[in-house]
Amino acid sequence: MPGTLPKGRVMEPPSPAPSGPHSRLDQISTRWAVVNDPLQFMLRYGPAIQRYLSALIKNPHDAEEVLQDFLLRGLQRGFVRTESLRGRFRDYLKTAVRNAALTHFRHRQLKLHGDLAELQIAAPDEAPLTADLEWAAQWRQCVLARAWQALDQHQRQSPGNLFYTVLRLSCDHPDEDSRALAARASAAVNRTLRPDAFRKQVSRARRHFAELLVAEVAQTLEDPSPDQVEEELIEVGLMEFVRDFLPADWRSRGQLSDPE
Repeated sequence: MPGTLPKGRVMEPPSPAPSGPHSRLDQISTRWAVVNDPLQFMLRYGPAIQRYLSALIKNPHDAEEVLQDFLLRGLQRGFVRTESLRGRFRDYLKTAVRNAALTHFRHRQLKLHGDLAELQIAAPDEAPLTADLEWAAQWRQCVLARAWQALDQHQRQSPGNLFYTVLRLSCDHPDEDSRALAARASAAVNRTLRPDAFRKQVSRARRHFAELLVAEVAQTLEDPSPDQVEEELIEVGLMEFVRDFLPADWRSRGQLSDPE
């Protein structure tokens, strides 16, 4: 099985999921629709922004104040200047949040060295690294949550499909064999599912989940080429879920391996 999916509950923001993955990158257009919907933006990225500020800013009250100010301004004026979007949306948003923190302190008429001191957790060399690691981890959770949400929606819209159910059970009960998991799935959907059918559903579900991750990552890149998508998957820590589905001609075709 390709990789081990995260155990336990994964935060799932109540925003609409993508309708489904595309098998080729050249069929994916860079889409920033969520940045034009302030409420959905806040629901989707708010938790990641909050954790990043908590890692970046020493004082929790200041971190909360910056968060509230950033979200309020975003709801009133929009979070992103679309004409300024370049490269990776993840980097753009991180820079915007950090700049909001600096602006907040400057508005309080703190001197520059005071700004930097307030933005540190411990030693000067440790705070940025801690904050950057926290940002990457939270961004990873955002992408995973979107993929889980889309997989759930795919199951609901496809009669007979159990991708979300079987993959979720495999994650939540990693020590159980296919017979035990098939019994759990049968009870969950109120129909008999044999162990071999369970394994087949899991295999197909993992590939579909990989497609969803590739599509989600591609939509956050200005140039979603295979190289750029692969680089982003690695940097965010998502390659383990996709690697086994990348064929030898992935970088030329931008297409995952064909389903079984």
